[in-house]
Amino acid sequence: MTDVRTTDAGVQFLERLLERSERNPDRTRPASAAPEYDRLSTAQQMGRFHDQMAAAERFGAVEVQRGKRDRGHLIERVRVRDPELLARHLGRPTAPAIAQRVREELLQVAATGEPWVATLLDEMTARWARSEAAYRLTAGQADASKEFFTLLASISRQEAQGLDARTFSQKATNDTKAFDRHASRLAAVLGVRIGQPGAAADVVWAHIGLERFSHPVNLRGPVVVKGAGERLVDGRARPFASIHPEMISQLSVLERPKAVLTIENYASFNRQVREIEDGSLVVYTGGFPSAGVVELLSKVLTSVPDDVPFLHWGDVDAGGVRIFRYLEESLPRGPRPHLMSEELAKQSGHPADADPSLASIAKSDSEIRALAEWLAFGSDVRHMEQEALDPAPTSEFGREG
Repeated sequence: MTDVRTTDAGVQFLERLLERSERNPDRTRPASAAPEYDRLSTAQQMGRFHDQMAAAERFGAVEVQRGKRDRGHLIERVRVRDPELLARHLGRPTAPAIAQRVREELLQVAATGEPWVATLLDEMTARWARSEAAYRLTAGQADASKEFFTLLASISRQEAQGLDARTFSQKATNDTKAFDRHASRLAAVLGVRIGQPGAAADVVWAHIGLERFSHPVNLRGPVVVKGAGERLVDGRARPFASIHPEMISQLSVLERPKAVLTIENYASFNRQVREIEDGSLVVYTGGFPSAGVVELLSKVLTSVPDDVPFLHWGDVDAGGVRIFRYLEESLPRGPRPHLMSEELAKQSGHPADADPSLASIAKSDSEIRALAEWLAFGSDVRHMEQEALDPAPTSEFGREG
């Protein structure tokens, strides 16, 4: 019986040599390798391998170095002389040629998005030209890559906002499951795009406005939702009220709140609305703010005077700082930190490692840049969950300590 595994051992060997050449086209020494004679178990297989190396050498693709003296009948090493000739000898285009052809096909899709989508295509093409995968996609997976760029281009055009993943996937690609197939690579690309490499998927989806299904926004304060001449939701209800994002267009502010306070975690939100009566509008962000939370806050902040304090209370850690920064970047005006400071974290927090990924926030104009700098580069960093503190009135504007 023929051993299929070793029948084309010579072709496999030459393919590996070509791949080494393409992965490092600027190498100073040509790619080379020694034959694996232990895989050639018969004289017939060895003879075929030698014939294949000799044919490649005659074609000008490789240089064969034979052994000396009693090993003169064996091949010591094979070096690539000309990668393009080797590719032709193997009957396939070079990796750069394949990558360029795929790029031309995908550019028609990428060009429908924002410029950064085409830039990403160029970056992936450069990796394909070296026979490498890019975001776990190879140049041979043109259909999957087209689907991936179709989703990215649609996201860049803000077409994911307010949709659940399956609905968005259907609208963008005519396939409800396409998004799920590419979710991890989409999150990786978009995480870098929003300045948060490695961010959790739900953080990324919140940035692009994608929601599995919109959750109600929990709040307590002087706002109402009216419809058909009647009051549908009263934000002053105890302990708090819930407003669905689809009702935000009917929301209005009843009176000037003492402050607008957003709170990251549910336990702290519940304690704030139950224990503190100071006339503030308190909004639960649910961790990273959803599109509904951002929409509601945007409407509130454009409805109240600019001198109404806007505060945010969250965890003192990388996630809490990123949530704060997201609010700054997404709303008509940014918040001030409330009960979020280095001093409080040193008093009530626990030891933690510095996180240099916060450097971009530390170097920005953010209201939380000082805290971000300490968390990014401090020698005595401590993290603090906001539940470690009791709720406090907003009377001390922007209270940090």
